[in-house]
Order: sequence, then structure tokens, then C-alpha cells
Amino acid sequence: MKKALILFIILLAVFIGEIFIFDESGHAEDEKPYIAVTNFALYDLATHIVGEQVEVRKLIPFGVETHTYMPSVKTMSELTRAELFLFIGLGMEPWIKKEKNGLDMSQFVQLKTQSLSHEDEHEGHAHGEGAIDPHYWLSIENMILMTKALAIKAAEHFPGQSSEFHKNSQAYIEKLRALDNEYKARLAHCKHTEIVLNHNAFSYLGQRYGFTSHSVTGLSPDEQASAKQMREIMDLVKNEGIETIFFESFVSPKVSETIAKETGAKVDALQPLANVTEEEAGRGYIGLMRENLHKLSAAMECE
Repeated sequence: MKKALILFIILLAVFIGEIFIFDESGHAEDEKPYIAVTNFALYDLATHIVGEQVEVRKLIPFGVETHTYMPSVKTMSELTRAELFLFIGLGMEPWIKKEKNGLDMSQFVQLKTQSLSHEDEHEGHAHGEGAIDPHYWLSIENMILMTKALAIKAAEHFPGQSSEFHKNSQAYIEKLRALDNEYKARLAHCKHTEIVLNHNAFSYLGQRYGFTSHSVTGLSPDEQASAKQMREIMDLVKNEGIETIFFESFVSPKVSETIAKETGAKVDALQPLANVTEEEAGRGYIGLMRENLHKLSAAMECE
């Protein structure tokens, strides 16, 4: 009985201690306020806006495929303690339910629908004809819209840094506009206006810069390609003289390699920027988008 009483007192002391460790916002007293994000493009955007004033934590570790990621208890704890939490929405993070500090960035952008011949497997958005394409961060225009929105939201949470956030956001927007102009110039005159890849994450780019993406699967890389879809893509590659088959980082290249082997094409990787390796992160969204531009320009034989 005495041992049980001692154990109860210890547990009670721990519980009371935890209550006083955290303030009303949920932060530990010695913990710097931070913004939590899921997607790499959001991480790059947020770090450019808040600079060194506020910490930015990317919940999904570098090098992890986002579609199959499941958070740990520690990750969920970080999420709930964040001053502000940014996520992509549209089913890209099905483990997110409803967070009081959560900000679904899809509400600030221009979304496009994608006609599909088969079901997309992301939870949380439409299937079949007219499914919403969730890869909106690959639109440079949308990145500009998100930058403007986040600068306002961050200032609401950290009013003392609002002028700094505004200045940083304007500088980042200028860089994004320069990137948009580079895409327009490099992809203006191309021998081919079609690309082939394993899954269709690049339709926003195609819509903006005048090329069409043909994919073996739809909006989810987890889908399995049918024999019919493989034949159709192979026929397209041969008929159009397409010489490069793209696959995406963190996704198996086997399907692309099979098509390349059957058609005599080569394979190359595009970076969809949902997540990147730690080494790639140093080149940032803009640097990695430039690398995508170089590969697209070469594949389409642009002047």
C-alpha cells in the first residue's frame, strides 16, 4: 500500500510538472515558437519569409516519400505545439484531421482539374473525371499567391516582425517571377510539346508553358499501370519521336525503364518537390525548379 501511494505521488508530480512546463500556447517555456510544415515547397517558402526570426520545422523528414509517410507520436506533438501549421490539403496528407493552428494552403491558390481515365488514389479529393490536381505548388503563380498569403498570416501570429516578413516576401516573389520568365523563354520554341512520365504531377507547368504531360498513371504514384495504358504510352513515344521518359524522385523508375527499353528512349528524373533529400534542400525550390527546366528543355528539344 505504501509503495502504491509513493508511485501515485510521483506520477502526480510528473503530471503537475508538465502542466507548468507549457504556457497557454502549448510551447515549452524555453522553446522558441515555430512554424510547422509538411511539404518541401512550403518549407522553402516559409523559411524565405520568416528568415531567422522564427524557426520553421518540416515534419516529414528529408528523403521520405510523402504519399506513404505516416507520422510518429513525436511528430504529431510537434504539430500541435506549432504556432502555425501549413499543409497542402486535398488529401495529400491524409493523416491530418483538423488542427486549430492548421492552415490549408490550397485555399489561397488557383486549382485545376485533371481528366482521368482511372481512379486517383489520394483520399480527400474527387475521383474520375474532373479530379482536382493537388500538385499546385509546381505552379510558380501559385507559389506567389502562397507567399503573399503566408506573409499576412505570419504577421498575424508574430506582429512584431510584420515589416520584415513583408520585405522578405517581396524579395522571394521577385525571384519567383524571374523563374517564371526563365520558363517562358526556355520553353517558347520547342520541337516537341509533349512529355511522358510515370505519374502526372506536372500538368500545372504544362498548362502555363504550353506542353502536354502524358502519364502511365494518374495523380497518384501508387497506382498500378495496366497493360493497355503501357501500350498506349509506348505507341505515343514511338509515333511522336519522344526520346526521354521521365520518372520522379522517390518513385520507382521501373515503369519508365520498361517503356524506355521497349521504345529505345532514355530515362531521366524530374523533382516534383513534395519532398527532397537534405542535399537537394540546399538548392531550394527555385534551384530545383531550374534543374527541372533544364531537363524539360532538353527533352522537348527547345531552342
